Amino acid sequence: MTENDVQTGQQIIRIESALNSANIEHQTASEVHGLIVGSICNHLKTGLTPNLLTLLEPQAKPNEAQYKEVESMLYELYRQTSEQLFDAKESFDLIVPEEDQALDQRVNGVATWCKGFLLGLLYNDQFSIDQLPESGAEIARDMLEISEAAAGVETDDGAASEQQEEWALAELHEYIKVGAQLIFEFIYSERSTAAPNQQH
Repeated sequence: MTENDVQTGQQIIRIESALNSANIEHQTASEVHGLIVGSICNHLKTGLTPNLLTLLEPQAKPNEAQYKEVESMLYELYRQTSEQLFDAKESFDLIVPEEDQALDQRVNGVATWCKGFLLGLLYNDQFSIDQLPESGAEIARDMLEISEAAAGVETDDGAASEQQEEWALAELHEYIKVGAQLIFEFIYSERSTAAPNQQH
């Protein structure tokens, strides 16, 4: 297990713990991370600061005690991820189930990451996929298709088939990771703006 795997595992545990503390059961750690990355891109494009808690849980009231931990987690993750994207750090990666998890869980993690990313990217009426420069719109539409993928994965008994599925998932993971970075970079180069301020 690599250092990145350990860090991802720790991040998943923290996100899930915060979600549980707020009794938010319909979101996954992967979807939350996708939401954060998409929100950063939207903020950069529109200049509007996202209300991360409301995006995650529309019925949430920020002043309620049960949401304190999850709100803190959201803005800390927003800050960390912003730094990775703005600094073009190689450490940026998707927070999705690790390789020791079942294949269907990992496929579902990638699909829900894309779902969260698009929710964050398109959370207000100031921005649409068609406004993305260069090939960004095509990447976003690909993510839309991936987000609608079934949670289950049909597998054959053969080892070769399982290996092919692992390769396909690894390629998909890399495509989404690079695609998200490209969308960010397209918007950043287009706007040439400073990093957004972090707000609670």
